[in-house]
Amino acid sequence: MIPMTISEIAAAVHGKIELEDARPSGLIARVSTDTRTLEKGSLFIPLKGPHYDGHDFVFAALEKGAAAVLVTRLLPGLFEETRKSGASIILVNNTMSALTRLAAQQRDSSAATVIGITGSTGKTLTKDFTASVLESAGGVVASKESYNNEIGVSLTLLEGNAHTRFMVLEMGSRASGDISKLSSFARPRVGVITNIGWSHMQYFKNRDNLAKAKAELLQSLPPDGKAILNADDDYSSYLGTLSPVPTITFGLSGRAQVRAMNIRTDKSGKVIFTLRSKGGTEENICIPLPGRHNVYNVLAAAAVGEIMGVKMESIVEGIAGAELTGWRMEMITKPEEITIINDAYNANPVSMRSALMALGDISRSKRAIAVLGDMGELGPVSDTAHIEVGQLAVDYGTDILITVGRRARKIAAAAREKGLPRGSVFTADGVDRAAEILRAVIEPGDVVLIKGSRFLGLERLVDLVA
Repeated sequence: MIPMTISEIAAAVHGKIELEDARPSGLIARVSTDTRTLEKGSLFIPLKGPHYDGHDFVFAALEKGAAAVLVTRLLPGLFEETRKSGASIILVNNTMSALTRLAAQQRDSSAATVIGITGSTGKTLTKDFTASVLESAGGVVASKESYNNEIGVSLTLLEGNAHTRFMVLEMGSRASGDISKLSSFARPRVGVITNIGWSHMQYFKNRDNLAKAKAELLQSLPPDGKAILNADDDYSSYLGTLSPVPTITFGLSGRAQVRAMNIRTDKSGKVIFTLRSKGGTEENICIPLPGRHNVYNVLAAAAVGEIMGVKMESIVEGIAGAELTGWRMEMITKPEEITIINDAYNANPVSMRSALMALGDISRSKRAIAVLGDMGELGPVSDTAHIEVGQLAVDYGTDILITVGRRARKIAAAAREKGLPRGSVFTADGVDRAAEILRAVIEPGDVVLIKGSRFLGLERLVDLVA
């Protein structure tokens, strides 16, 4: 955060400084919404949700050394505690609005180029690869994990400082207008749309509505902005018509400007390919995790790097050295040469297909076990999507299938109907039962894929399986 005085913060968030003896001239350079990670001298902003109220932790923030607290109400004893600690109180009507206003002020004060990334799948890894590619060209701040809503985008913007040259933001949406709202204060200059899939159909009902929502990122770009689109996605042309700025495309087809050629996998399932830049330069790249679908994530990052002036050799180095967010095609080796692919962060039809394909690439002559959970928020396409995943599990060579959750029973039924023997298909209502089944069937040398929607907590299987 670019340091601000208490008075400047109060003005930015439309707040009022309480206490006559508060010291509004003190500088603050950090913001926290979580007392567990709060650093001394930070501004504490207590957010409120359906099942929590951060105001319950205001006194804990003061005990940890918060320099100021931003609140919607004056809690009993708050004056006394702030006087003792020398902290300031800023009173506002809404702490979430105050957080976004403060982020907007910081964005206005920053000369950094903001890269916004959205899409149905691949957002987080594309963000990770993009941030790593840009490191050689200057200071980079990127969204942590999958922080892609108002809170996450705001906190990422507040991580920037005077030396930040690039901010890489993941942007999610569950309704029309979500990305427009994020863009209104993040003001991206480069917009990346990874793909238009089938996620969040519970809210969007169809892919046309989803595409329009993702296109809000493009429509927010300034006249000197750039749009980066997936040439192989069937909505690419449509998105291009909605973009008010020039587009750069990536993909596998000949029409892609940033292109992957000669794609292959090594013995561990890692993907190697030849990257052809928009300028015509070619270099071999090895992606540091399995899954052919990750080629698209790398290509999008390479396209960002190229338009930002990063040299090809630095792009290649950035991809190879990227620090990647966990639970996304994370390879874990267990005793007796058991390999677990932990892709348990979330799931939708497109990412399920990609993960099953990767399982087939990695297992080869070994037994392939897929532990697949419910896919949430699919609305009207839920039944069809789960059935298709069951069929794909067989098509990609799954030997043993364990499903977790009520919806995922359709995956199991479809796999049996497709030809997977009944004795190789198991169903479980929860993680503990799935672990029992997995421990009973697993053998040395097996490759296990774990994937399902976040609410299931399938990542626990990694530690439950010896």
